[in-house]
Amino acid sequence: MPSFAAFWQRTNPDSRIPERLAGRLSRRAGDAGSVASTPDGASGIAQRFPAGATFSTNTSGSVRCAFDGELFNKPDIRKFVLSRTRNLKDESPAELIAHLWEAKGRDMMMSLRGAFALAVWDEPNRILFVARDAMGHRPLYVAETPAGWAFASELPPLLAFPPVRPGLETKALDFYLAFHIAPAPMTLFRGIRKLPPAGWMEVHEGHLEEGRYWTPTFYETAGQNPDEIAQHAFSYLFESVKAHTRDLDTPVVHLEGDPFSAVLAGLAGLAKRGKMRAFSLRHGWVPAEAREGAELGAKRFGCPHEEEASSETIAGLVDAIAQANVEGLPLSRMAPAMLFARSQGAAGGGVLTAAGGEMYLYAGRRPAPTPMSSLGMWRRMKEQSAAAKAPSKELLTEFETRMIWPPRERLNVVTSQGIDALEPLAEMFRSAPTPGDANVASYADAVLFLPELFLAPLEAACRSRDVRCRSPLADPSAVQILVPVVHALAGMHPLQGLRRVFDSLVPDDAFWETRWARQEDWDSATARELGPRACETLTEPRTLQRGVYDATVVKRMVEEYRRDPVRHDRKLMTLFALELWHRTFVD
Repeated sequence: MPSFAAFWQRTNPDSRIPERLAGRLSRRAGDAGSVASTPDGASGIAQRFPAGATFSTNTSGSVRCAFDGELFNKPDIRKFVLSRTRNLKDESPAELIAHLWEAKGRDMMMSLRGAFALAVWDEPNRILFVARDAMGHRPLYVAETPAGWAFASELPPLLAFPPVRPGLETKALDFYLAFHIAPAPMTLFRGIRKLPPAGWMEVHEGHLEEGRYWTPTFYETAGQNPDEIAQHAFSYLFESVKAHTRDLDTPVVHLEGDPFSAVLAGLAGLAKRGKMRAFSLRHGWVPAEAREGAELGAKRFGCPHEEEASSETIAGLVDAIAQANVEGLPLSRMAPAMLFARSQGAAGGGVLTAAGGEMYLYAGRRPAPTPMSSLGMWRRMKEQSAAAKAPSKELLTEFETRMIWPPRERLNVVTSQGIDALEPLAEMFRSAPTPGDANVASYADAVLFLPELFLAPLEAACRSRDVRCRSPLADPSAVQILVPVVHALAGMHPLQGLRRVFDSLVPDDAFWETRWARQEDWDSATARELGPRACETLTEPRTLQRGVYDATVVKRMVEEYRRDPVRHDRKLMTLFALELWHRTFVD
C-alpha cells in the first residue's frame, strides 16, 4: 500500500498544506495525489493512488482510512465486518479498518495483527487517529509545530509542514554514535519524532492524546523445567509462523545462511504441511558460510530451493542505500537488505525473512551479572529513573560493552556535545513493563532497539523497491517469550538456547555445529568494500566544513584505518552512514 500523510492545523489553516504534503509522498508511474480533508483544509489525510482510485471508507463515507503495510489476520477482520454490513467494495485492509473504527473506535487496535502504519479521518466526530503496528515494523513519524501536527509513514512529507530546512537533532547524535540508532521517540531530524511500536495518537477538536495499546510482558522461567520452557517457547513461535502464513498459498522463505532463517523454513513447512519453497542469494561478498548454511537449511527441510545469482556490489548499492537510509541506519545491515529487496525472489510477495532473529542470539550472548538478572535490580533501576538518579554502575557497565563508541571517544569525535546516551534510557525504563528473571540489557534491546536496529534496515530497503516481506521472528507472541527463554537456556554458548527450543524440529548435531554466517561477516564485507570510499568521503572539505565532526580526530582515525583496516571499521562505517544521511536529507 502507498505511504500516507495526515495533518491537523490549529489556527488559520493554510489551504496549500494538503496538496503540499501529498506532493512529497513517494510515487509510482501513474499515481495521483488524493486528499480527504475539511473544506478549509484544516485537517485530514493525504495519500497517492493509481489513476481512478481513492480512499477506502465505511458505508456512509464518513470515515476514511489510509493504510500502509500488510494485515495478516485480514480473514478474521473481514468476517467481523461482514457480520455488520454487506456493502464492502474492494475488501482492502483500509476499507475493513474504516468499518472496524466505526464499530470499536481506537479499541480496534487490539484486533489487528500485521506490519503497518495507519491513519483514520472520522469527519463527523472531527477525530484524526494514527497508529503503528505492535512491533514497529513500519515507521510512523510526527512533527509538531506552532501550526499544528503532521503525521506520515515516511519522512519527506513532514519536511513540508510548514516548509522548513531539515537539520540534525543533536540530542540524538550521542545515542546514534553509541548504539547506531536513535530509538523511538527520537529521530536524527530536528523537530520530528516517531511513535513507539504499538503507539497511537488521536487529535480531537485540537486536543492531542497518545498512548500504547500493547506492551511486552515476559514469560517467567524461574523454577521451571528446561524442557517445558523450551516446549512453551516453540509453541509460541510456531503460532506466530502460522499467523504470518495463514493467507499465503505457498510462502517463500529467504534463506540467509544463518540458523534463524533455516529454522523459519522448518516452521513454515510444518505450518503449511510442506507447501513452501525457499531461495537464497549468491554474490561476491556473501561469506562462503552463508551459501553453505542456506544449502544446509534447504537440504535439512527438503524444500524446493533456488540460489539466485547477483553481480551487484555494495559500492554499487550506496546511492540506493542513501535514499532509503533515512536515519543513518547501519550500512552492514542496509547492504544485504537492499540486495534482498532487489532480488527476483523477494518481488513476488509473501516472503518470510528471519529479520529480528539476531535478537535471540544477543539474548543468550553471555550471562548477566547476578544483580543484573534479578527482578529486584530491575525494580531498583525503575526507582532510580523515577527519582531522576543516575543509572546504576551495573547498568552502565552492561550497556557500555554494547556501544560502538565508548563515552570518552564520542565526546572527542563530535564538535557539538549531545547528551549522555544512557540518560534517555531512564525515561524508557520508567514506562517499560517489569520483566521477570531476564537479562536487563537484552530486554532493553528487545523493547527499545528491535524495530530500529533489526527491522528498520529491511523495511527501508523493501519500501524503496515496493517489496513486501514478513518477519515471524519479530512478532509480539515470539519476542516477549523467546528473549527470556533463550537467555535462560543459553548457558555459555549463544546457540544453546535456540537449540534447546528447536531440538524437536532439528535434532541433528551437524545443523547446530556448522559455521553459520554471522553479523561480523557482513560488517567485515561492508567495511572491506566501502572502507576506501568512506575514508575519502569523511576527509572531503564538504564533510569537515560542516562542523559536526572534529576534523583532527576524523583524519587521524582515517590514517590509522588505512594502515590497519580492522581498526575503527565499525566506527568508520557509523560516521560514513551519518554522512550519507547528511548529504541526502540535510544539505
